[in-house]
Amino acid sequence: MTKIEESEGNYSYSTTTYPYELDFVSDEFRVSTPLLSRIIKIAKTSALALRTLSIASLKVSWESLIFSVSYVFFIQRRTVAFVYFLEQIKDTFVSVLMWRRGLLFRPTTHGGILILVSIALVIGSLFRSGVTPQDFSRDQVLAAENTPVTLIPDGRPRSEVIKYKVVKGDTLSKIASVYKISVDTVKWANNIEDQDEILPGDTLAIPPVSGIVHKVKKGETLASLSKKYKADSQTVVTYPFNYLDDTLSLRQGQNLILPGGKMPPPTPLPSAPSQPRSYPIFYAGGNGLFAWPVAGSLNQSPSWWHPAIDIGAPYGKVVSASAAGKVVVSGWSNLGFGNYVVIQHPNGYSTHYAHMAALTAGTGQTVAKGQQIGTVGCTGFCTGSHLHYEIKRGGSSVNPLSVLP
Repeated sequence: MTKIEESEGNYSYSTTTYPYELDFVSDEFRVSTPLLSRIIKIAKTSALALRTLSIASLKVSWESLIFSVSYVFFIQRRTVAFVYFLEQIKDTFVSVLMWRRGLLFRPTTHGGILILVSIALVIGSLFRSGVTPQDFSRDQVLAAENTPVTLIPDGRPRSEVIKYKVVKGDTLSKIASVYKISVDTVKWANNIEDQDEILPGDTLAIPPVSGIVHKVKKGETLASLSKKYKADSQTVVTYPFNYLDDTLSLRQGQNLILPGGKMPPPTPLPSAPSQPRSYPIFYAGGNGLFAWPVAGSLNQSPSWWHPAIDIGAPYGKVVSASAAGKVVVSGWSNLGFGNYVVIQHPNGYSTHYAHMAALTAGTGQTVAKGQQIGTVGCTGFCTGSHLHYEIKRGGSSVNPLSVLP
């Protein structure tokens, strides 16, 4: 070791040198310093151990590692290129659509509608039912051109009193014939004494049916008005446009229509009370398919608002089945029929008996022709002792007089 001290100006420094002996035999060198010799020995031992482990266990191939890294980079580049390719296709497609939007919109819309209509027709044909179209022509109101008068088609009921303006050439009989009512009805509704009194320009009241239209006054009742105008009270009750409730009470100022009623003469003449007939009325043309359920008088004939007949008979008289069949209804009716029986017959008909005082046949019972099913009464919507008798076939009402003897 050699130590040299030097100075320069106000500064001084020293230098120490150490001699080393190197031996380059067998790729090795030795340092005379003991600490460095120990470190080098430890490093040599570690390097030898790592070399042994690397060769024995890892056996890493540098070529495989390089190939793997290169392949990863290749896949990344190809994926990015494919994404750019898809993006370019999308941009091109959008550009074409935007450029052709004016030409493609109409055929696309029309084509879509045609496809939907075709699908609807195909599906609709699969669920098509064989329902026969109905004729609703009778429900149409026809108005004559340039005419202030509304014409009511045949078969359509009229509920209100209408006004008619007389024109040149009109007569009471002609007007009554057009509206299918009696001449007396027109005279009574307009207080006409002489049919020659009407003149062009006059306005006439035309009732909906032949009979009397009466404005109810205080104290008047259904019974008193029926007696005054000689109208059947049950017919007045069943007329649908009188709108009577179960109490049969009248309202002051109400316009009551009395079908079949007649205006009493100015000076009423005394007359003996008429006796009701105790036998059925026989009509020509009946085929006798059913028997009369009870003997009595025909108080009301069938009409469009009352598709049945009312047979007047004493209270408690026996009511019999018109034909053999099965009782399908027996009990109280909330429709104004009171004690009510329906018999279903094998020929497709059904007979209906209403307003009875008592029922002697129960639901589900089989009855023979002429067997008792009840007694005459006045239950429900009723004004006197009688039997409401109705016949139906297939749900439609049949004129009972056409199938009775």
